[in-house]
Amino acid sequence: MEKGSPDNIASLAETYINTTHKNLFLTGRAGTGKTTFLKEIINHTYKNTVVAAPTGIAAINAGGVTLHSLFQLPFGLFLPQNQPIEDVSQKINTPATLLSTIKLNSSKRKLLHELELLIIDEVSMLRADVLDAIDQVLRHVRRKKNRPFGGVQVLFIGDLLQLPPVVQPQEWHYLSRYYTSIYFFDAQVLRESPPIYIELEKVYRQSDPHFIELLNHLRDNHLTDDDRHILHSHYKKDFQTGQNDGYIHITTHNRQADQINQRELNRLPGKEKCYKATVKGQFDPHLFPNQEELILKTDAQVMFIKNDPSGAQNYFNGKIGRVASLDQDNLTISCDDGKEITLEPYIWENIRYVLNPDSLEIEEKIIGYFEQYPIRLAWAITVHKSQGLTFEKAVLDLSKTFAPGQMYVALSRLTSLEGLVLSAPLPQIAFESDQAISAFSTTKKERALLEKSLQHDTREHHLLFTQQAFDLDSLERSLHTHLKVYDESGEKSIRQPYKEWALELLTKTHEIRETADKFCHQIARIIAENPDSYLALLTDRVQKAKTYFDTQADSRLESINQQIKKLSATKKSKGFLKEVEELEHLFMKYKTQIKKALLVLQTAQEGRTPVRERIYLKDKTTEKIKKQKKADTRAVTLELYHQGKSIDEIAEERNLTTNTIMGHLALFVEKGTLNVGTFLDQEKLDNILTVQETVQSGEMRIIKEKLGEEYSYGDIRFALAHLRHLQSST
Repeated sequence: MEKGSPDNIASLAETYINTTHKNLFLTGRAGTGKTTFLKEIINHTYKNTVVAAPTGIAAINAGGVTLHSLFQLPFGLFLPQNQPIEDVSQKINTPATLLSTIKLNSSKRKLLHELELLIIDEVSMLRADVLDAIDQVLRHVRRKKNRPFGGVQVLFIGDLLQLPPVVQPQEWHYLSRYYTSIYFFDAQVLRESPPIYIELEKVYRQSDPHFIELLNHLRDNHLTDDDRHILHSHYKKDFQTGQNDGYIHITTHNRQADQINQRELNRLPGKEKCYKATVKGQFDPHLFPNQEELILKTDAQVMFIKNDPSGAQNYFNGKIGRVASLDQDNLTISCDDGKEITLEPYIWENIRYVLNPDSLEIEEKIIGYFEQYPIRLAWAITVHKSQGLTFEKAVLDLSKTFAPGQMYVALSRLTSLEGLVLSAPLPQIAFESDQAISAFSTTKKERALLEKSLQHDTREHHLLFTQQAFDLDSLERSLHTHLKVYDESGEKSIRQPYKEWALELLTKTHEIRETADKFCHQIARIIAENPDSYLALLTDRVQKAKTYFDTQADSRLESINQQIKKLSATKKSKGFLKEVEELEHLFMKYKTQIKKALLVLQTAQEGRTPVRERIYLKDKTTEKIKKQKKADTRAVTLELYHQGKSIDEIAEERNLTTNTIMGHLALFVEKGTLNVGTFLDQEKLDNILTVQETVQSGEMRIIKEKLGEEYSYGDIRFALAHLRHLQSST
């Protein structure tokens, strides 16, 4: 599809992220693919990236961390100017107090130094003063006080007409002196560098043009009389949902949703079964993505709250079903499309970002996980919790909505008007448009103008990025700091015999820096004199420069490595050894950033963006971390099984249920990777398949009733997996 077409605005936004250093605000109506875009950027950008969000739940859902934890921000207000504060009843921070009290360890500081792209999800909830505090921290830590965010590119993602920032009247009393509104876009840092406003336009959730138009009117707070008439036609007083008709109530308050869910669960016959979550490591209970104790009954209406991690697309976030079986450890969900899904627990990860000292790549470290079945009772859900979900049928009570955004979120969950039922008339109040949001939306440029400025912005990025790669200022400053320690430690210090070596290292590095500074001037001249054809010439010059500077850096690294070998043999020099190893990392970083700049230029010539794996050197530590990821959890089970461990042993080692492990192995039976005969003798297999053919059902509960107690659910699961393998092979 040609760039710039209606379906390709996301591609243009992705190009801006990967080929410029401009800040972006990516927005769009519900169902336009903002979450998909976020995942695409995370998976494919070559830039060192961190994902963060204003709240803990939003951070877990985005697969990131909270902004407060990432930047160690103190709670309270942030006023962007230093001034005495008289009111002690309010917790107020200023640039001076923020930078004097902030506690960032060396690991966090290094990480922020290497950060290139900060993605802030659910930005509608981000207050302007918090963003200014983040700006202050980044400028200070990265020692780039004259550059917004210390030179870090920021991608803001969210819909401003949904969840707004929270500010109390007494807080606004102070903040209003510095901000025209509390929204992120009125932060003082963005007055210097306003983000490029890009809006995703193609709606994927709805296909009815009339419904889409109505939602657009509601989102823009311009609901017409015709729109109201259409909505009122779906008002059904005293509407009663049936036991399995798939309707879900969307309410404005938690209490309403909880009452409906509990009432409907109590109406069902049979016993309740409680599924307790497994929580390991660090995972704050306030951030639990589902109930720690999930109480269910057979025939309970439930909703999936995650997409199928297996890739088979058996279910998706928001899909409605009912509990078909919950015997023993087995949990089966039946859906309206006829699918019987044997559900496995899902693992939500709590992560921390760390810097790989060898590759200088920002990586995810799993510090805790929450394992629970990815469903919840779904006779009712709040508007707040329905964000990002899709329903075919819903009963809405909009009479108590207090903002147009809340009404918009509720209605836009539906795929069409056909599944809509209003249990109360629409409120008659007229919501006022938010003038700040309306004014900010006028900064959105036409796609043609964005494409026109892209070439200039990319050229500017290549200049800045390449010059930064050859900038030795930080390296030389670190060597100066290192040399000062020798004199401060006294004559008897173990460092003293190495002082001449350190001085020589600094002197030679200064000589390299002088050459690098001259080359940076050449870079600027090449681009200025050849604005439309600089790439080939600049790439060639950088390639030659890389050869020279790599040789110089390798010479310094060889000298450093010799000192490391000497110090490693001295038991009293651990602290000093660590300092010298830090110098080694600095020179390695210098080589990496030059390599990265060359790859960016080379791939730009080819009309591509760099592949992340070509920039960062992978090591065993990185691979070990990646093996812990949820996407590979079945592969880990298979590997342990091939090592000769039993199902019980694997379950104990992985701290998972035997039912989960059998589910993993059954998947490999279905794929043909494992032979079903390993788990079932031929007689049992034949009997199970005969009963399945007789009852014409894939529901394990029905098959087990016919077979009796000598057959376990595990036996049936393996047999059905084998059957699916045979069917897919024919």
